[in-house]
Amino acid sequence: MPAVISCVMPVYNAEKYLAAAVESVLGQSYPYFELLLVDDGSTDDSSAICGGASRKDDRVKLLSRPNGGAAAARNAGLAAATGRYLTFVDADDILKPGAFAAIARAAAADPDLISYGFEWREGEKTAPAVYPAFQGGLEEFWPRFVGYYQANQFFSLCNKAYKLDTVRRAGLTFDPALRTGEDIAFNFAFWPRIGRMVHLGESLYEYWVHPATLTHAATLDNLLTSQRVLDQMEAFVTAAGHPELAAPLIESQRPHDAASFYTLLLDRTKPYSLEKRRAALAALFQNEVWYPALLKGLAKTPGLYGSYLRLAARAKSPALACLPLRLRGAK
Repeated sequence: MPAVISCVMPVYNAEKYLAAAVESVLGQSYPYFELLLVDDGSTDDSSAICGGASRKDDRVKLLSRPNGGAAAARNAGLAAATGRYLTFVDADDILKPGAFAAIARAAAADPDLISYGFEWREGEKTAPAVYPAFQGGLEEFWPRFVGYYQANQFFSLCNKAYKLDTVRRAGLTFDPALRTGEDIAFNFAFWPRIGRMVHLGESLYEYWVHPATLTHAATLDNLLTSQRVLDQMEAFVTAAGHPELAAPLIESQRPHDAASFYTLLLDRTKPYSLEKRRAALAALFQNEVWYPALLKGLAKTPGLYGSYLRLAARAKSPALACLPLRLRGAK
């Protein structure tokens, strides 16, 4: 039987986690799938792991390409996919047992989109991002959109199965110019194409939080990315006829993003100079929109360090905020 589900896994220097991610896909009880491993110019043992998987199981297709980033790798997988539904698994995450079987059951109704819950996992700690199930079309979706968005259900590619024909008829691809946020932009573009969607009220995916991958992904442009996403979100709900949803979404998202950016700038594991950190902090403290959001986002930060973060932010002092970094010898 031809593949019903195409699973695209971009791979770049993921040797520590790749074997477990691949096995979580190959171990699915539902057998009618293909796994598209897109080796994006890896320089570690990821290529060998991918090659071994492709020799072990004929459902694995290995695509090798020069390094071009996650968006370009996903586009390669998208172009090669042959299944009815398109899914994505990151090379450092885990697809939970029974995930493909649940997707296949939902696919019987022929929706344009199937979404499902997932879990954030960091070490032994897990935090669910599961939203109550609903069926049918977008008329059932919009009353729940704020909660769906706030539960991080909207952003990810990895908690969704896209009807491949719908994606291709719309001519949708990922923008290689976006180093972050390309998944969100894809979802904003795909959503207007949906005639019917199904949401499964169960967790089918484990999103693993790894310090190394966070360091790789984090950039000093994160706040610009956040503003772009908020602008896109406001345009999206307005075009969909629900402009009243923009304000509560922005009000809930901006403090979170501001506090995340602030703590990113003060994370000693990030490869930023003190000069660049101070400049970014100064810009944040002077921003009339993001600075009030920062204070709101820091309000519930626990512990003594949380109190220090609030003190430095209220003082609008980049030097004070960076003092712990200087004491640790940062330059």
